[in-house]
Amino acid sequence: MPTEIMPYLAHLSYFGIFLMLALLDVLIPLPEEIILIMVGYTAYFGTLDPALTILVAITAFLVGDNATFWLSRGGNRLMARFTTKKATPLIERYSGKMRSKAGFTLLIMTFVPSIRFFAPIVAGSVRTPWRVFILFDLLAVALYTSLYLLAGYFFHSQIKGIIQEFELIGHLMIYVLLLVIGIALGLFMKKQERKG
Repeated sequence: MPTEIMPYLAHLSYFGIFLMLALLDVLIPLPEEIILIMVGYTAYFGTLDPALTILVAITAFLVGDNATFWLSRGGNRLMARFTTKKATPLIERYSGKMRSKAGFTLLIMTFVPSIRFFAPIVAGSVRTPWRVFILFDLLAVALYTSLYLLAGYFFHSQIKGIIQEFELIGHLMIYVLLLVIGIALGLFMKKQERKG
């Protein structure tokens, strides 16, 4: 998966990063953590300034989170699609915690993989005051974004090795596939010769 997305990340502008992260959960079926690490990795080798990339990423998440917060707070039907049977128990579990300890719950939800997206939905649905939401969402998103982007930036050599391993595995899979097709064709042709 990283080898498939790297060519696109290598050509991203700040605006592209903003759009990708603001619309991430809706359009791109990849974990945010992976995308942030890959953007950090790209920043190391590319023309992106790491500090500006972090600011753009934080802004993008805040825009997306605030839109989700206000839509869910208003009971918007667009948010209903995210309250599927699978998501409903999760939302109900965090709703009680959000009512009593909104800030702490927002921080926790941000760092649980695949749960961060639901934090603004839960906060909006239980009518968390916006001042509380924005303060803790800003803190959580700043920590979250910085952590993963800087991990990609500072651990670029390890990530490069992993990407090369994926490429090697991809090449091996092609050779194995060609070998299997060749054997299958050989067996098929022998079978046809026997019939003829």
